Amino acid sequence: MMKLFLQLYLIILSTSMCSQQNISSKLINENLDINGFAESSEDQVLFRGKVYSIKNYTSDESGKKGEHDKIFEGKTLHLKDHTIYRKDGRRSFRKEISGNYSSTAKYYYNKSSGNLILKENQYDREYGTSQYSRWYFYNDEQIISEEVEIETNKTKTILNNYTTYKTEDSATQKKIIISEIGSDSISSPDNIYIFNQKNLIKINPLYQSKIQKLSLLNGIYKLYEVDGYVVEGRKVYYKYDKKDHLISEIWYDKDGLENKTEFSYNDDYTESIESDYQLRGTEIASKKHTQYDQYGNKTFEQTKYYDGSVGSIEEYEYKYDKEGNWTTKKGFNSEATKGVIGKKKLSTIEIREIEYYTENTQQQNHELPRMPDIINQIRTNITKIAKKNSSYLDEKKRAIDNESYDAEITLKESADLKNFTPKYWELKKIAYGNLDEDENDEAAAVYEMPNIDHGDAEQVLAIYKKQNGKWKILHQTSAPLLSSQSGGMMGNPFNGISISKKSIVIKHFGGSRDKWEYTHRYRFQNGDWYLIGASSGFGAPCDYWVSFDYNISTGDATYKKTVENCENGENKVVQSQKANKKITQPKMDSFSPGDYTFKFPNVKNEIYY
Repeated sequence: MMKLFLQLYLIILSTSMCSQQNISSKLINENLDINGFAESSEDQVLFRGKVYSIKNYTSDESGKKGEHDKIFEGKTLHLKDHTIYRKDGRRSFRKEISGNYSSTAKYYYNKSSGNLILKENQYDREYGTSQYSRWYFYNDEQIISEEVEIETNKTKTILNNYTTYKTEDSATQKKIIISEIGSDSISSPDNIYIFNQKNLIKINPLYQSKIQKLSLLNGIYKLYEVDGYVVEGRKVYYKYDKKDHLISEIWYDKDGLENKTEFSYNDDYTESIESDYQLRGTEIASKKHTQYDQYGNKTFEQTKYYDGSVGSIEEYEYKYDKEGNWTTKKGFNSEATKGVIGKKKLSTIEIREIEYYTENTQQQNHELPRMPDIINQIRTNITKIAKKNSSYLDEKKRAIDNESYDAEITLKESADLKNFTPKYWELKKIAYGNLDEDENDEAAAVYEMPNIDHGDAEQVLAIYKKQNGKWKILHQTSAPLLSSQSGGMMGNPFNGISISKKSIVIKHFGGSRDKWEYTHRYRFQNGDWYLIGASSGFGAPCDYWVSFDYNISTGDATYKKTVENCENGENKVVQSQKANKKITQPKMDSFSPGDYTFKFPNVKNEIYY
């Protein structure tokens, strides 16, 4: 009896182990949401035949004019991207161009395993070049174990991101625990991916979809349930037909049915209808009709609404090569105005130049560069640093929650300026120079007060004087500094402090495409600190720029607007003015950057400074 039991146990164990072994390392790696992996292989399903190279050209105005432009049917087409592929369909090289921006990517693979080893990116933007390298490491099962991303500029190489993938096995599943450490050496909450023979569960604490459940359908994991989508408690369910096409997406919240979208298809899937519901998923709001050709490319799209109105029509025409890949794509638009469909108009043209592998074509293999020493330094040390930083942050958070940190600089005297920095404060910059008539040095320092996770924080200016070998604090204030998140997309707007001509000069900078900057000059006079000068500028690169300068001591002000053309390098001043306006000089402690305005007689808008 014991022998029979042992045989049955071994059979069960063997079956379980087989289930585990059926989860291939390739399937696991491809479903860990790793950007480099997804990019390298995302074109595999798009093309037929053994494609070696594709150049895409477009009539889109965002395309950058250059030596590779083509004239097609009277229209100028700009090179949009150029990609070179390996024989397995994964990318080897890709260059993308858009306006004044371009990016280049190279992909390096292990010759024996085929695993992606390195992805290099170079981004050329109007404000400079950025270079990133992602190095990938694998365990004995060829499952990814580490990912290190570094950023390199002219002067240094720094950590951008470090990720570990820890594999935990059981008889029926593999659990991958993903731990990420950012450039600030701070750990994010772990993500957990659980694979078994038929399903995958993703647990992502910081994502909009906190828990995702996927099912393996014909070798592809497809989403069937999401818990905690965007808001806590919302669940989303997905259903598929017998051929694995999505047929419904339904949202539920605490009050029940919240939103619903349904999909239907004709027999050969060349037509689909997407029905969106309103009134908490109970009434159809719109139906989007889409048609596809025999290759699966969209040829027609139009939306019809619940009130009987219709949307504009989008149509596409293609020309194909002998492999079934399109080489010409024309987009047309028929505008809908008050329910009436207008004339069909050509909107875009795209062409592809496709090269295929032949018997004589050599696959492009980049020679793997030497791994920088910093990679192994990061792998060895960063986890310890992150653990130490995490402990410090926990302590800092408790101090902030309990308001048990210094609200101002309390140290009065020290031989080292850095000793004045209160615990949990961050010293941003120190400037040295002369601010008065005597020979002793002065200094001005900017600090960021305590905050958690880079939240908005007050910033403080402190002014020091050196006497008898020791620094003494003279003054501190937060008035002349914007808060740490006032720079918009650019983040902290503080852009530098200096001492010049017995004055403290503070600079701010911020914005996104439209940018702005301030420079303010403060001097000690009449027993206090006063604003004596202000400059500001705003505008958009390759468009226009407005500059303003105001000498508050004399009242003299200048205004200049310049139009910039980046294509031909021309800058043209289109408006300039001078004016004189005397005001009472604001005290530094009561002045906030951007709160004051100046009006020129012939300029439409006020200038903020």
